[in-house]
Amino acid sequence: MNTRRIALVGILIVALGVVAFGWFRFVAHPAAVACGYCSRPLHANLSVTAEIAGKTTQVCCARCAISEANQQHKSVRLIAVHDYSTGRSISPTNAWFVEGSRAMACEHDAMRMNDMKGTQELAFDRCSPGTLAFANKQNAEAFTVQNGGAVLSLAKLMSEVRFQ
Repeated sequence: MNTRRIALVGILIVALGVVAFGWFRFVAHPAAVACGYCSRPLHANLSVTAEIAGKTTQVCCARCAISEANQQHKSVRLIAVHDYSTGRSISPTNAWFVEGSRAMACEHDAMRMNDMKGTQELAFDRCSPGTLAFANKQNAEAFTVQNGGAVLSLAKLMSEVRFQ
């Protein structure tokens, strides 16, 4: 009889642990679905994990993280990027970046309007020029042949950060 009680208490503790973990993971800290800086949707083959001034955030693209760091006058570090071709997470130090291609990295459907509700041209987009990551240089170069842009190493990309 005593063994049954111990087993029942053990099962109850495990069940409570699973419920607590589920609540913590899916309610208290759900997976990010929007960029932490511009609120655009995160895409599996574009998203970046960046750290700006010690705060780690999921970002829509590397350009958005660099723009945020420059605007806030703070340092930035890319922790993980995703290969544009496969969506696989890769280390930024091993990645090659394509910048300025015709491919739109971060599109949004918001239209700028003036006081009279007339449309205005977009003067600044924090995610432009789009910056896409590739796992190897050959894929990045093949992409630029079809879509334009320039292939950059991480060091060259990060040289655009004003506050290191």
